[in-house]
Parts: sequence; C-alpha cells; structure tokens
Amino acid sequence: MKRIVSFVMAAGMALSLAACGGAVSGASSTSTVAPAASSAAAADDGEILIGCLQDITGNTSGLGLSVQKGAQAAVDEINANGGINGKKIVMNTYDTKGDVTEAVNSYITAVTVDQVSLIVGPPVANIANAIKETSEGYDVPVVGLAMDPACQTKSEGVPYKNMFALQPSATTQGDIMAAFAVKNGYKTFGILYNQENAYSVSLLAPFVDRLTEDNITVDDSMIVAYGAADTDYKTLLLPLVNANVDAIYCPNYTQQLVAIETAATELGYKGKIITGLDGAPGFNTTYGGDCSNIYYINNINTEDETIAAKIAEIQNDVSAPNKYFLGYDIVMAAADCIAKVGTDYTALHDALENLSYEGVTGKITIDPTTHMPTGMSMYMYTYDNQTPVMLEQFAG
Repeated sequence: MKRIVSFVMAAGMALSLAACGGAVSGASSTSTVAPAASSAAAADDGEILIGCLQDITGNTSGLGLSVQKGAQAAVDEINANGGINGKKIVMNTYDTKGDVTEAVNSYITAVTVDQVSLIVGPPVANIANAIKETSEGYDVPVVGLAMDPACQTKSEGVPYKNMFALQPSATTQGDIMAAFAVKNGYKTFGILYNQENAYSVSLLAPFVDRLTEDNITVDDSMIVAYGAADTDYKTLLLPLVNANVDAIYCPNYTQQLVAIETAATELGYKGKIITGLDGAPGFNTTYGGDCSNIYYINNINTEDETIAAKIAEIQNDVSAPNKYFLGYDIVMAAADCIAKVGTDYTALHDALENLSYEGVTGKITIDPTTHMPTGMSMYMYTYDNQTPVMLEQFAG
C-alpha cells in the first residue's frame, strides 16, 4: 500500500464527525497536573475532560513530552474549530516520572478525583504494564502506544478491558524488521537487548521467530541480555563484533542505543545495527556522529511534504517526532469516537473496540480481541550520515 495520509485528510475526518477540521495546529501547552476540582468545573462548563499519563520527567521524558505535545496540539486544533459537538476538551497531564508506583497513583487520581473520561496513555511498556491491572477496576479507557501485547492482553488471551494501543504491536514490528533484514541479504545476526525492559523483551521473540521462518538461526551465544546495572557496552558487544555478524539487532531505548552505537564504533564494528522506533530522530542528533549503519522502523513517512513541514515546525520543541504524531492521532481518534457516541463509558468503550480511523500514522483499525491495530503499515529507514532516508513501506 503506497498511500500517504496527510494532515489535511486526517483533520477532514475529524471535521465531518467532530466539527474540528483544518491542518494540524502547531500549538502545544506545557504540562499541568490536574487539580482536584477539574472534573467538576469541566462538567459545569460543558467541557470534556481527558487525562494524559506520560513520563514528563525521567529517563524517557523525551518520549512522554513528545506524545503530550502532539496530544495537546490535537486538543487545541479541535477546540479552535468548535470542539466536539460544541464542547471543548480539557486535557490534564499527569507526570509518571518514569516510575511504576507514581504511574499507578497518577492513574488513580485521574480516574477517581478528577474523573476523566479517557486517558491518553504512554508509549512506555513498563508504565502501561504497571497500570493495566489497576485499570480493570475502573470505567475509563486508556488509549496509549505500548506495543508489548502483554500490556493489552491477559495471559489467557482476553484483553484488559480498558487498555488500548494505537500503533502496531511488537509482534508486527519485530516481524517487519526481520523481514527487512532478510530481504536485504543479512544472514548472520547478533542480538543485544535489555532483559529488564518490557519494550525490549517484547521485540526479541518476533524478530527471532521471523528469522527462523526464513531458515536463519541465531545461536544462543549471539543473544546477549543485559540489565540496568550493565553499562559496559563494549564488553557486552565484544562477542558479537568478534563473530563479525552482518547485523546486530538492538531493540532498546534511545539513550542506550547511543551508548551501544558509540561502543560498536569504538570496537571497529563494520556491520549494520537494526533498532526499533527509538533509532528514529532524535537518535541521530543525540548521537551526533555518522548514523549511516543504523536501520530503524518508523510510524510515519518523513518524506511526505506535509509531514516534513510539520517536523520542521516542531523540531525545536519535540525530541521524538514520531511520538508527537502518535499522540496527535490518539486524541483525534478518541474525538472521533466521542463525537459519535459521547462519553458514556459503555458506548465509548464499544466505539474504541470497533475503531476504524484514518490517521496521520495510517489507517487505525482495532481488533476487539487484542485492543491493538491490524494491518497498519510501517516504514524502514536508514541515515545518510544524520539525514533520515526512507527505504521501504511494509504492511503489517
């Protein structure tokens, strides 16, 4: 599928259902922690109150802030165009600080004290995993981006009733990255992953499984696990570099990827490094060196003129542009549902389970049995030094 979704098209969908058309707003407000009286005030004023649960501070604050700013841009755009059926949206942001206990406490505050109708959830799997059990006791959907299927689906295969993700699962993303590697002739692989991080762990098996389907086996000695206390990446990488593998798969967060790329370069590694979403910009600017050996997956086509123009507009305020667009799509898709059915929990939950929305990041069609999208396309990229180069679009 070679179709690019523009902001104008995405906003047009919202216009027809929620009276919120036009191009994406560049506005984004600073984060605010909701005061206790917010929900009452919103109800009195005929407003719709939603929450935004993100890492605003902490190691993954760049991701959380980017989601929050994209979500706020959508809120501002909707309100500037008359709101949802005449009601304006108020979004309160809750800082999880990258801490699971803080995340649970913030979630409870949002749904009990402030009584939000919906929560824009995080892209961080550890945080989504922390709140999923607690969310079962309340009637508030969490529409987020955690790609680990375990964040949305219980071990017995039944979805957590309130947990939704609006980007392709780790199963899809790992499969795409492996398919791309095989298609491009890579035959030997090393893997370096964080065994204490749900995001990293969730991307391991799908990658290995896809290689197995293509008759490529990764020896156990070539799969290196590490934890938070392990920071000597040269030692971790050494057996993979010495084996002269064609590619090293590193599904890790940006800060760790920067350290891994630095160590691999210092060891003289000449092969490729395949990363997940966190190899996307701003990995390149954070690393600061030649990124030409890096491959990464992305939700957006940055060579589309409309998307490229928006990235140029927000580049000084947003460290992870793909998360900005994902946050924007969450609010726009939620607004689409609310415009149709209102904020009654049962009706809104049903609308989300049957969501079909044309967003900036693609056609979002939720599978009610997993609460995750089906068939969404993604893009594989590399860098020319530090300049992103889109290579190929893959259907999920």
